[in-house]
Amino acid sequence: MRERGYVNPILNDITYFFQILITCLAFVFNVILIVIVRKSTNKGIGKYRNLITYFALSDIYYNSVHFIVYPIPENYGNAFFMRCHGIYTEFIGGAFYAGAYAHTFPILIFHFLYRLLSIKYPHYLKRFSYYLLALVAVTLTCNLLFFSTFYWLFRPEPEIIVCLTPIFNGSIPLPIVHTMDTTKNHQIAFYWTRGTFEGPRWRNLLGTGIICSTMFLAYAIILCCCFLINKYLKGATKSTQSIRLQKQLFRSLIYQVGDSEIQFDIRISVPDFRRLLRIIVTQLKSFVPLFTAYYPAGSALLLPVIGVTFTPISIFVPPVCVTHSLVDPLLLILTISEYRKSFFSLICLYKFARSANVPMVSRRISFQPAAQAAATEIVVDL
Repeated sequence: MRERGYVNPILNDITYFFQILITCLAFVFNVILIVIVRKSTNKGIGKYRNLITYFALSDIYYNSVHFIVYPIPENYGNAFFMRCHGIYTEFIGGAFYAGAYAHTFPILIFHFLYRLLSIKYPHYLKRFSYYLLALVAVTLTCNLLFFSTFYWLFRPEPEIIVCLTPIFNGSIPLPIVHTMDTTKNHQIAFYWTRGTFEGPRWRNLLGTGIICSTMFLAYAIILCCCFLINKYLKGATKSTQSIRLQKQLFRSLIYQVGDSEIQFDIRISVPDFRRLLRIIVTQLKSFVPLFTAYYPAGSALLLPVIGVTFTPISIFVPPVCVTHSLVDPLLLILTISEYRKSFFSLICLYKFARSANVPMVSRRISFQPAAQAAATEIVVDL
């Protein structure tokens, strides 16, 4: 049973029910995704299935850690503080959660790098085992980095507790239940001792700098990969219509789409352009986890640096963070046609599974290394 976290008992019950529901669904859908991926006979996906499986396993681990510790971040004035309110409430639980939280950044980077290497330098992927080993090593490094930051640099030091006593003894009303007995279980970052930008506490500023720079570096690498891939695609195709279409679809590549040889298999019922628009909009939803799970949690750390208090963070960040491990598998299952058909068949919705097999024109655009010519073919599926 989760420890009572919120002062409002109704809010406490609602968030607890939501946590149980989403945690169970996330576990089920990630397992389903793994089963579908491992049983897939599509040779086009190839070794890319290993990256998808790794992502799903990482989500299961994150989902489990979040359920066990259920951290709730807060900020007030120049202070960030977080405590575990789940089954395990000790100080080290928050550090373990921070380590699990860090997994997604290297995984996303390696997905984009894989996409770039596949279309531009495919010979580098002949030894895929080394690529996968590098992914595991970088993931463990990020885990250790975030764990160490929250364990060593965000410790509840006595002088900090003295400064924040009005919060912990309940003198300052906040949505979360606080007592002086639980102060030792908080991760605390108190950035300025004499007001905003006055009396810096370098230990806490360093910790926040490490976390935020890691996040920004990850997104910078992703953007760089996007630029290089887009630049290559511009030079690899001669059709203006193809260029425009590939730009639209490329923007949706946040997790993974399609196969290891970068063949975008786009099925368009002629002249049903609205269906194409729905495909693009659906895949663009891949950006949702980045803007819902990571930026809000990062804002909990950054807002106190400039002295901004936003108490609702403690209410909406925990449910959002537990949701993204459910969104990940759903995006893959519902946007990749083969996985979608397998899922519908798995849950006995054969009508929906068969509906994806109606005759339509298939426009397959293959992008190969620069030394080879880009090929475009029209295939009629019967």
